[in-house]
Amino acid sequence: MDALAQEGETALEDGEYEIALETFEEMLKQDPDHWGAALRRAECLHLLWRSAEAMKAIHALEPPDEEEDDPERVELEGMILEALGRFEEADRSFGEANRLDPEHFPLPVRIDADDFKTLIDKVLASLPHVIREAVQEVPVLVEPKPTRAMAEHAMGINPEVLGLFVGTSVGDKVFAGSGYGDVVLLFQKNLERTGRSRQEVSKEMKVTLLHEYGHYLGFDEEELEHLGLG
Repeated sequence: MDALAQEGETALEDGEYEIALETFEEMLKQDPDHWGAALRRAECLHLLWRSAEAMKAIHALEPPDEEEDDPERVELEGMILEALGRFEEADRSFGEANRLDPEHFPLPVRIDADDFKTLIDKVLASLPHVIREAVQEVPVLVEPKPTRAMAEHAMGINPEVLGLFVGTSVGDKVFAGSGYGDVVLLFQKNLERTGRSRQEVSKEMKVTLLHEYGHYLGFDEEELEHLGLG
């Protein structure tokens, strides 16, 4: 069981969600009451855009009324609710996870639309000249969350990604077929959960923008990882 758990965690970290799901389901066949495997199974379903199944799985892990909930379960429920577009309910879940364990489950740093745009402008102004030039050709658009439709056009997109370059990279004129044209998308709800403060969110936004404009300039994931932008 320990070896299976390690195999599943490694696959999950590597983005091999189908393999991870199969591994955690095998663990549950051997031990139907294995809490960690059940929680990770729900997470895999969420990351595979199987949101309704993920919600059913996460609700199955709710404790009896007289027992305190697990903050990791509650946070994952919030993530699934966000993927379903149920943002107010999601924030209630994030608030409950924070109440249960404020040290490890901080509240999202919610930022209104105008302030978020101001933050983007400040971050863009701090980027290297070559990136600022790229912004003239490839604008930044903000969406609350990635969608299943986006994932159908971009391999490896899950509900928790922070940003996405969509379109034609330099030297590779193959249109991605998303309907957006050449843009960098930032996903506000996800970015707001990357830090405990506006400053930390700003830092993550900068890394995300560098990563996505790196794709536009022709860098692949391995090269971006080497540059510290994975």
